[in-house]
Amino acid sequence: MSKKILFIDALGGLSGDMFLGAFLDLGLPVELLRENLEKVGLGRFFSLETTSTERHGIAACKVDFPALAAAAANPAPKTMATVISFLRAADLSKKITETSLEIFRRLAAAEAKVHGRTIEKVHFHEVGDYDTLADIVGVAVALDWCEPESVSIKPVPLGTGFVDCAHGRLPIPVPAVIVLLEGLPVVESGIEAELITPTGAAIFKTLVELLPSFNETNYRLGRSGYGAGSRQHLKRPNLLRLTLGSVDQEIALDDSPYALESFITLEATLDDLTPEKLAALQERLLADGALDVVSWPVVMKKGRLGVVLQILLRKTDEATMVERIFSESPTLGVRRRQSERYFLEREICRYKTSFGEIRCKIARNRQGKVMNIKPEHDDLVTLAKSHTLPLTLLEQHILIELHGLEESNFCIVGTH
Repeated sequence: MSKKILFIDALGGLSGDMFLGAFLDLGLPVELLRENLEKVGLGRFFSLETTSTERHGIAACKVDFPALAAAAANPAPKTMATVISFLRAADLSKKITETSLEIFRRLAAAEAKVHGRTIEKVHFHEVGDYDTLADIVGVAVALDWCEPESVSIKPVPLGTGFVDCAHGRLPIPVPAVIVLLEGLPVVESGIEAELITPTGAAIFKTLVELLPSFNETNYRLGRSGYGAGSRQHLKRPNLLRLTLGSVDQEIALDDSPYALESFITLEATLDDLTPEKLAALQERLLADGALDVVSWPVVMKKGRLGVVLQILLRKTDEATMVERIFSESPTLGVRRRQSERYFLEREICRYKTSFGEIRCKIARNRQGKVMNIKPEHDDLVTLAKSHTLPLTLLEQHILIELHGLEESNFCIVGTH
């Protein structure tokens, strides 16, 4: 089984139209793009122009979204609330809608931080026109089309100088871009121009945060696509290169007898939570849907004793778990990583034995083969008392009895 990787190489910068041009050059069907963009105003408020061009002798795709006359009377949404309403009413697929909103949320959060406002009060200026909307929705369509499973990035080149905008003259990179690129690798280009736009940075940030990072050294490169920026630069080609690659997983899921699933691991280190409150928090996390919750003691700075709390969970439960950890523990940060695990399907069954009925946890592989049988502890305790047998000896007798039967002969009187 191959895992699909998206390699992002900002040769000359990042912008929404460069991302979309690179995806089109990579093979994104233009009719698929048009079909989705028509739902957000293509043909009514803006048009789509794609041209073949070159930068430093490298062929690339250039994308533009000229505004049509009707756009003046029907401006694009310029607040997060109107963007949400607009996109949810646009009849896009759920995945495309949510990916588009993720990009807009990161853009709004960066603007809010720069201007000291809440996200609800952010007003998009230069990034509030239909070309930005089309870039973001178009990239969401492209991601739904190519379905990358992980991402690999290179340092992003930063320009220098100043740019005039609605807020006056701002330094390059503009403050919102600086916020969006926090924690990501960058390199000085020495070019006096705006190489990274807020939209391009928001798309880049979203891809890095939504997809797990790919850091392996052995992989196969596939097709590449180049998206061109508007300017020509002497020092480097004004291009964004996207490449699809793949890596073979050691065991193909279709051939493996064991199921494989992706999950999220959250961790927090706590040094001022009582054992009783820790136990209560673990119980609530399990009730919230955690796959597993464990903790272990550690020695923290200044010799303080603490615990590491680790939670395994599905992506759909992540927001709930993070909220639970922050609201019921004193931690100021939660570590996160994405992983995969092989697992056995489990069910609880009741079996008739010579000692009486007992519940057992049955673990099976994908082919239905029983890999493990574990009697429930509470039932063992009850039967051990009624038969005046040591708990361990009773468990051994029951397991011998169960393993001595063919699975088809197990007397299953109920499952849940």
